[in-house]
Amino acid sequence: MSMDGPATSPASEVPFRISFSGHGGHLRLDATPHTPSPIPDFVLPPAYPAESPSSVKEYLERNYLNPELHLPTAADSGRVWDVDWFALARPPLEPSAPRTTLAPAWVPPFRRGRQKLQSASESASESQVWDPESVQMDMVDVFDSGTGGIAPRMPGPAKDFVRGSINNRPFRPGGLQDDTAEASALEKAFPEGARNGDWVRELMSGGPAQVAPPGFRKGLELGQLKEYKSHWKCFQNGELVEEQPAPSSNDTMEKYSVQFDDLFKIAWEEDAANKLLQEGVVEQSAEGEGINEIGEQKVDALQDASETITTLDAEKQEVDVIRDVPETQTDLDQMLSSEVQAAAGREPGVSGDEKPTQDGMVWALVGGDEDIATKFYKLVPDMAIEFPFELDKFQKEAIYYLEKGESVFVAAHTSAGKTVVAEYAFALATKHCTRAVYTAPIKTISNQKYRDFSGKFDVGLLTGDVSIRPEATCLIMTTEILRSMLYRGADIIRDIEWVIFDEVHYVNDAERGVVWEEVIIMLPTHINIVLLSATVPNTVEFADWIGRTKQKKICVTSTNKRPVPLEHCLFYSGEVYKICERDMFLTQGCKEAKDAFKKKNSNKFGVKPGPKSGTPAVRAGTQGKNPDTSNKGRDQKYPKHHNSNSGAATVQQSSSGPKRFETLFWMPLVNNLLKKSLVPVVIFCFSKNRCDKSADSMFGADLTSSSEKSEIRVFCDKAFSRRSDRNLPQVVGIQSLLRRGIGVHHAGLLPIVKEVVEMLFCRGVIKVLFSTETFAMGVNAPARTVVFDSLRKFDGKEHRKLLPGEYIQMAGRAGRRGLDNIGTVIIMCRDEIPEESDLKNLIVGKPTRLESQFRLTYTMILHLLRVEEMKVEDMLKRSFAEFHAQKNLPEKEKLLLQMLRQPTRTIECIKGEPSIEEYYEMALEAEEHREFITESIMKLPNSQQFLTPGRLVVVKSDSDDDHLLGVILKNPSTTLKNYVVLVLTGDCSSSVLAPEFNKNEKGPGDFQGGQFIALKGKRGMDDEYYSSSVSSRKSSGVITIKLPYKGDASGMGFEVRAIENKEIMSICTSKIKIDQVRLLEDPNKTAYSRTVQQLIKEQPDGTKYPPALDAIKDLKMKDMDLVKSYHAYHRLLQQMSENKCHGCIKLKEHISLMEEQKMYKDELNKLQFQMSDEALQQMPEFQGRIDVLKVIDYIDSDLVVQLKGRVACEMNSGEELISTECLFENQLDDLEPEEAVAIMSAFVFQQRNASEPSLTPKLAEAKKRLYDTAIKLGKLQADFKVPVDPEEYARDNLKFGLVEVVYEWAKGTPFSDICELTDVSEGIIVRTIVRLDETCREFRNAASIMGNSALFKKMEIASNAIKRDIVFAASLYVTGI
Repeated sequence: MSMDGPATSPASEVPFRISFSGHGGHLRLDATPHTPSPIPDFVLPPAYPAESPSSVKEYLERNYLNPELHLPTAADSGRVWDVDWFALARPPLEPSAPRTTLAPAWVPPFRRGRQKLQSASESASESQVWDPESVQMDMVDVFDSGTGGIAPRMPGPAKDFVRGSINNRPFRPGGLQDDTAEASALEKAFPEGARNGDWVRELMSGGPAQVAPPGFRKGLELGQLKEYKSHWKCFQNGELVEEQPAPSSNDTMEKYSVQFDDLFKIAWEEDAANKLLQEGVVEQSAEGEGINEIGEQKVDALQDASETITTLDAEKQEVDVIRDVPETQTDLDQMLSSEVQAAAGREPGVSGDEKPTQDGMVWALVGGDEDIATKFYKLVPDMAIEFPFELDKFQKEAIYYLEKGESVFVAAHTSAGKTVVAEYAFALATKHCTRAVYTAPIKTISNQKYRDFSGKFDVGLLTGDVSIRPEATCLIMTTEILRSMLYRGADIIRDIEWVIFDEVHYVNDAERGVVWEEVIIMLPTHINIVLLSATVPNTVEFADWIGRTKQKKICVTSTNKRPVPLEHCLFYSGEVYKICERDMFLTQGCKEAKDAFKKKNSNKFGVKPGPKSGTPAVRAGTQGKNPDTSNKGRDQKYPKHHNSNSGAATVQQSSSGPKRFETLFWMPLVNNLLKKSLVPVVIFCFSKNRCDKSADSMFGADLTSSSEKSEIRVFCDKAFSRRSDRNLPQVVGIQSLLRRGIGVHHAGLLPIVKEVVEMLFCRGVIKVLFSTETFAMGVNAPARTVVFDSLRKFDGKEHRKLLPGEYIQMAGRAGRRGLDNIGTVIIMCRDEIPEESDLKNLIVGKPTRLESQFRLTYTMILHLLRVEEMKVEDMLKRSFAEFHAQKNLPEKEKLLLQMLRQPTRTIECIKGEPSIEEYYEMALEAEEHREFITESIMKLPNSQQFLTPGRLVVVKSDSDDDHLLGVILKNPSTTLKNYVVLVLTGDCSSSVLAPEFNKNEKGPGDFQGGQFIALKGKRGMDDEYYSSSVSSRKSSGVITIKLPYKGDASGMGFEVRAIENKEIMSICTSKIKIDQVRLLEDPNKTAYSRTVQQLIKEQPDGTKYPPALDAIKDLKMKDMDLVKSYHAYHRLLQQMSENKCHGCIKLKEHISLMEEQKMYKDELNKLQFQMSDEALQQMPEFQGRIDVLKVIDYIDSDLVVQLKGRVACEMNSGEELISTECLFENQLDDLEPEEAVAIMSAFVFQQRNASEPSLTPKLAEAKKRLYDTAIKLGKLQADFKVPVDPEEYARDNLKFGLVEVVYEWAKGTPFSDICELTDVSEGIIVRTIVRLDETCREFRNAASIMGNSALFKKMEIASNAIKRDIVFAASLYVTGI
């Protein structure tokens, strides 16, 4: 090979070369455009590896997308609370959303050309291209536009999607009237051009299109927009006047485009149009010319805005365009004309979208349109869900309104089929790819609805202790869960289209009714509401409140009668007496029952028959006090542990005596019902103890067949699958009853036992069910017959009669739709027959009205202080309690404006320096002192001694023009509580003393308001009012004259009248002799003349009244406040006498004007106060609670929620203040987890009369500590005028009856053993422990906010310790047995 040059080789002939690359020296092939060297080139590796799409993807996945497990190290031991491998997995980092974005600014087409033509450097062709300017907008504004009230905030993390977070801002509640915010939101959602129809002009006429995207300087030319051929149709008086093509010339556009602006402004900007109407821009002078007026006025408004409309001829032609619409109009013509006609002819209460612009707007639209029912399938041709039965009228109306997207209130009788409406709302949400929420007041209803809807929809369940598929389309939850989601700003709220409130009449509940009002007020405006309720008398009023609160129409539909009619009967002595049928009360049946009662009692006791005959023991039965609730102690748990006093047995001879009597009482009824095929039957007893005793008394009854027994046994074996559950005494006892077809249902049963009873009753194998009233509210299980054991109940405070609403709710369970033609309701009569009036009121009377139970809570205040869009005052104003006051605000506002427009009369002073205001203020202050002094003096013992017959007094005049001199004729007595006095009226014109009387009248310089005596000097004033006493004597005799008695004597008019002591202005020193008999009993003119003459003689020369007794010297007034006021009064009189107005000839006229002005100002201030937040009923309590929160550092002086306030927001199961103070005082730190959870049971346990637990010293000390904290908080609230009694506050919020039980349960004691430690029933124990788990979760969240890792871990250990066995057994409705 030669070294002179490269020798040719086979390698040089190939079109590539081999080289080394990369850190590892890999071979690679490179194309060789030129003749390569036969020796391979060694390429140095690059500083960084070459990037490729796959390497970039791998890098992103490794660093950002794949979760990384962070293992704790020694350095982390101080801050890691618990090693949870799932919690330590770092989730993928979510890319941060941009803070701002660019959006084009809309410019109307006629302004685009004008802006371009202003630049002389641009050509005419360039002026046709629209290059909009871009503006920078915040992302929160983009999220807010068009969302209909959703709070402008970014979505939160996925883990808080359903439950929300305390760090989130709640969504803006719907119905808040903020004109500025609404205008800005409308501007962002619909730019000006989109709202006035300019975009339609561009689409139809073609022209230049947008070129440059937002943020770009240059764009891409895509040519002109395509022009659509169109015609203008002009009509006048219903006839076609002109039809011509619509060219794109500016003249024609300016001539006709105003109507497009008009129409689309009406279509999209009704609110703005209504506002213009109010301001006078649009004035309708007549109904027939309404459209023309609108068109003309809008043209005027658009002239100023666009500066393109120049002639009145164009206005006239534009008006003619829409004057009439022919039959040959196009679809666009129909749409536009219908919009205009709807806007012009719309009336209040018709449209669901129209905002109220007139006073008295009715938001509740009562249904009843027959066309909806008859043409339903034409109106709703494509139903979201098909039903296998024909819908009732109210169901069709509700579904029609739901399809229109309107809110609905369904008030229907029990078992009428209200659930159909809820199902259709679920179906619509599924069809629209949105969400629906079903809320119920009772957890049992939630579980039942979950089971019922699971086969039809994508359903999830959210309760306090259960969370199943929270991501589902249709969510079933308790109302408290929904309230928590709203306050915590859960992002799932954005997706909700419907919220269904079942059993809305539960708003009357004193404890939980406020939750419904809170939720309704807090719902955003994009959520529609479906309310399901039993029949209530004020349905429209409640719906009107909701509509006014949410600013949307509520369509009300209801049923007139039950689908299965009821008959009501009395059962006495084995016989049934019908007293009501088809809502008609039958007095004959009630009379027959009373006759049978009288006959039996007269034969039995041998005494005169009467409704009250019998021994006292008989009368003390269940119709009276219901003594079952008075049995305290452990014997309450099982009926067999104590002797029962049923209330009808007179003597308890043995343990089997009461049972034998109960058997004799119930068996005749049950046999009667079996004979008439009136089973299954629900017997309502109003105490748990009574239910147990009644069921046990039927020990000899067997009501089931062998196949039903087998079905019951198999079902119970599946339900009680755990061996530990089967051996519980309650489970064993209930199974023996169930096999015989007898059931018991009350709050004392274990939850799983109650569900077994409910399911077996729905299957029809339980024939007789003894239940409390919770069965009527919480279980959808109708029966053939309903029996009332009593018509009285204990409501937690007192024994009282049943209310009509309660009776109707329970009686409504009678009658199964599709199975029974009629439902039977029987009232048991033991010791007496109820009164006919009581029965009539109960059966056919009106049910209980929906009443507001709204009250302020600290949790509500703290949550609302975090909401910028809504203040606590707004919540108070929107409550149902303030509904009527807020409803009248528009009228008061109008009245206020009218008063402000009224011209006020000015006072023209003839002396040049008006000081009447000062004089009048002194007069008012003096009058206040006088009233206070007079009222106090009349109560003094010395004053009463002077007020005897014959004493002269000065009496306040009715005309307020002058005071009257009089004499006391008679003192107050048992028959007449007032003083009888004779006063001189001076209205006899023929009297010779009249000139002298008029001469001695108050001069024009004296105050003429009827409030002061003539101002003749300080000494004169002292003598005019007060006097000393003389000995008093009793008066006797009967008054035969008719009071007031008027007459005249000795030329002077007089009147005998009865007055109160406050009408006595002063007591005079003088006293005259009177003849009571001739003045009061036997009227005699001579006696009256003599008395009048004596009164005239007592008037000194130059004055009208005799001297008055001195208050201090004569009446012995010694009270410091009275003496101080007395001297202040006389100082004011002295200052008034020195005032320039004193003695003025126009004083009376000016005082009258001042009175008018004061009355005017008082009315104005009263009106302004009624319209202010200070007039709210609960405003004083709110101010007190705010002060309490400031003192204990939950909020600062600027009402900003602090750390303790954030912790209090987490407390929902217990009293928030006590729970929070317990945490911040570290009261749980020295307790073990078992002890801590035991003390925490005091927050959730509800029963008052529980046995005293046996506590360890440590628990006893913790109990005292917590109780002292509650007392301290109660005293603090009382100091700030919050209506709280410290002792009652501590007793109501802390009940320590289950501390020992929970402590033993947390330590692992079996359930059967802990039941022996207390007299509380098993069901209450389970419910308390379940709620206690929720409390542990709240305390754990609070610990994370506080940063207390030890408490966090302690709460987790405590929660795990109590979550076991039958207490946390899954619901049978959820498991699907």
